[in-house]
Amino acid sequence: MEKGQAYKQLFIGGDLSGIQKFLYNISSRKAAVSLKGRSYYLKRFMENVCETIVVETEKAGAEKTRVIYCSGGKFYLLSDYSAKITQAIDQCARQAKADLWKEHRGQLGISISYVPFNENTDGTIECNGLSRQKPGYLWKQVSAEFNRQKKQKFKDILTDNFSDFFEPIAVGGKPRICAVTGIESPDCVELEPESDEEEKMYVLPSVKEQIEQGKRLNREQHFKGFEAFTGNKYLGVLRMDVDGLGKRFVEGFDSIRQYKEFSDRLVAFFEKSIEKLQQEQVFKDDINIIYAGGDDLFIVGQWDKVIDFAELIRQETVRLFAKDNISISGGIAIVKPKFPIAKAAELAGEAEDKAKQFRNGEKNAFHLLGKTVSWDKEFEYVKNYKQQFVGLHKKYDMSKSILHKLMLYSAIADQNMVRRREGKAEDFSYIWHLSYYLTRYIDRYKSPEIRDFCRNLRDKELDYRHGRNLELIALAARWAELSLKDE
Repeated sequence: MEKGQAYKQLFIGGDLSGIQKFLYNISSRKAAVSLKGRSYYLKRFMENVCETIVVETEKAGAEKTRVIYCSGGKFYLLSDYSAKITQAIDQCARQAKADLWKEHRGQLGISISYVPFNENTDGTIECNGLSRQKPGYLWKQVSAEFNRQKKQKFKDILTDNFSDFFEPIAVGGKPRICAVTGIESPDCVELEPESDEEEKMYVLPSVKEQIEQGKRLNREQHFKGFEAFTGNKYLGVLRMDVDGLGKRFVEGFDSIRQYKEFSDRLVAFFEKSIEKLQQEQVFKDDINIIYAGGDDLFIVGQWDKVIDFAELIRQETVRLFAKDNISISGGIAIVKPKFPIAKAAELAGEAEDKAKQFRNGEKNAFHLLGKTVSWDKEFEYVKNYKQQFVGLHKKYDMSKSILHKLMLYSAIADQNMVRRREGKAEDFSYIWHLSYYLTRYIDRYKSPEIRDFCRNLRDKELDYRHGRNLELIALAARWAELSLKDE
């Protein structure tokens, strides 16, 4: 870089790829402790790489290398610029890639890039011959390099150890199948059974370490395991992440100092505040945080408590980041405790994606029980009706048949929307059928509470001109049905 010598500072970034597949690609056996240990392993790996770069760049002459962000599989640092310092970073990168290859054979990868720059007194930066750029330009440059490296992620392995990549690996001893990952290896070791009834298991040495670490973390959080802490209830698997954070980093800051302040608050929220919320009495025995870092999280627990916890996280996001115009979206999969956790995580990920696509990318939404609702007003509306359904059933013995009818008529309305998109004639007979049903339902009861509730549904809330009301109330009915079934 001919112009590089004019620059005095260096912006360094690191990005770990393959996290999702690594975390969730496990069997159900020891899933509770394996997940916890794996998430901790990823966190420590990135912290170690980050710390190594700090040490090696300072050995190479940097006055001080500062960590400005390290969480969620990414890190960013500021250092001084010189040829010796970039050589030290390149060496750290090669070693990190070699370590990942040796341990995971391509399942995980890391990209490390850097860009020289100067920071002006007004917070703007000079980089690549351009002046007065926003600091986000640095993030764009390292991110572009991340993407380029991911397309050549085995380049250094091929260069440094060609035979290790292509030549057959001699397998000695008796290969076994790792009970957690499903990988065949002669290195598998026996896992000590926790009871006389538990059959013998063999796992990779790294998996054994992750399980042991997961056990330690679970003991600290008093987590009893998926089946034990749900009892007869369903398991809720929640995934959430911040909306539009990448765009915020690129466009939203006038100086590196502002970015540092924001990232510190973000890390504190995901790695400390959420854990503190989980320790509240109402959640600590029913919620387990598998992973929380960067801008996303993965939580399992008693399904109804998980929904409440997701709402609390959203409220805290609004409270702490309102001035930053930050929102969070998520999705929950509700499954039986013995359901394969890897598949449950995949379903939760699909639910999260639907929340992200809400109203053509408006986001700020939550997907549950097959429907996506906006956090603003719609979720509270659904929750309120769910509570009324449950309360009227318990206190006044209101029949649950109304729940099934509301879900039925909402499904018919959904079919009408499909017919409209296909250019077919719509059938609106469900509107008066629903009205007639509610009228007959009212006549069955003497309780004024039930009669007034159903009359309000019929005359106000379920007017077909009120957009999504029927869809939202049917979602509340489904939620109430599941709650009553659990009880």
